[in-house]
Amino acid sequence: MPRSRFVAGLLALAASLALAQNGSRLSDPAPAAPSRWQQEQDTLDQALRARVLASAEPREMWVAGRLDSTDPWAQVAVLARARTQAPGEKVFIASLAIACLAPLQPLPAECDATDRLADWATRDEDNGVPALLLADRARRRNNGAAMVAYLEEVARLPRFDDYQNRAALILWEALRAVPGAVDPAARAALAANYAAAHASYAAGQMQSLCRDAQKAPDEVRHACAAAGSAVAQRASTWSLRVAGARLAERSALPGAGYDSAQRQLADVQRRAFECAEAGNAIAQALESPDASVRTRAVSQWEAMLAEEARVGEVAACGKG
Repeated sequence: MPRSRFVAGLLALAASLALAQNGSRLSDPAPAAPSRWQQEQDTLDQALRARVLASAEPREMWVAGRLDSTDPWAQVAVLARARTQAPGEKVFIASLAIACLAPLQPLPAECDATDRLADWATRDEDNGVPALLLADRARRRNNGAAMVAYLEEVARLPRFDDYQNRAALILWEALRAVPGAVDPAARAALAANYAAAHASYAAGQMQSLCRDAQKAPDEVRHACAAAGSAVAQRASTWSLRVAGARLAERSALPGAGYDSAQRQLADVQRRAFECAEAGNAIAQALESPDASVRTRAVSQWEAMLAEEARVGEVAACGKG
C-alpha cells in the first residue's frame, strides 16, 4: 500500500486533497514501499467480509454493503435492510440514498418504492448535503428552476455532513471486532485503506454543478456562488469544503468577487493540507517496528476517529 494513499485514508482527506478542477491530486508524492502489514491486511479483509456477509446485525450489514459493490442490486438490498433495522442511523440513510442514485436498470425495488434522496432530505432537514444532491439531480434532469431552488436552500442551511467520518468509525469498530491475533496497527492500516477507497460522493457530484455558471443568468450564478460559499464555510469535512470553494470560484464573475473566491479556495486548501500533514506522525508510527510506538499510534488513531465522527473532520482538526 503506498504511503501517500495510507495518509489520505488515515485523515479521511483523500477526496479533499484530490479535488483539483480536473479531479487530480494537488500533489502526487512518489509511492512508498508497501505496508509491512500487507499480508495481515489481506487475511483480515477476508475475515471481515466473511463475518459481515453472514451477519444480521445492522452495522455489519451496512459494512457488507459498503465493502462490496460488485452487485449493486444486492448492495442496495443489504443497505436497505440495515436502514430498516436502524432507522435513526444517519449514515445508513445517506448510504442507501446514494446507492439509489446509481443508474440501474431495472431500478431496485428498495429504490423504486421510495425516493431515498428525498427521504434523506426530510429526515436530515438541517443538513445541506442531500439538498446539494437534489440540486445535482435536477441539473441532470435539465430542470434549471428546481436546481436554483435547491441551491438557494443549500445557502441557508447550517451544516453539511455526508457522514464519511461516521462511516470511517463504524468500519474501524467492525475491524476491531474481528477475532484473531492481528496486530492492531495492521487493523488501523486496513481501516485507512477502506477510507481512502470511498471518496465523498457528494463532493464528486458538486464538480458538475454550475459548470457553465459564467454564461448563466445572474439568478443561477448567484445561487451557485452562495451555495458554494456556504459549503466552503460550514461543511464538516475538507472534501466538501474544497468542493464548495471550487463551486463558488467558478460561479464568480471576474473582479472583486472572483478574487475573494480564489482567496477562499486557497485558504481552504491550505488548512486541509495542514490537517493532513499533522497526521503523518501517526501514519509513520503505525509502521514502526517498536510495539509500544504502534500501540500509542493506534490509541491516537482511535481518538481521532471518534472525535471526527462526533464533531466533524474540520472541527476535530481545530481549523473550523
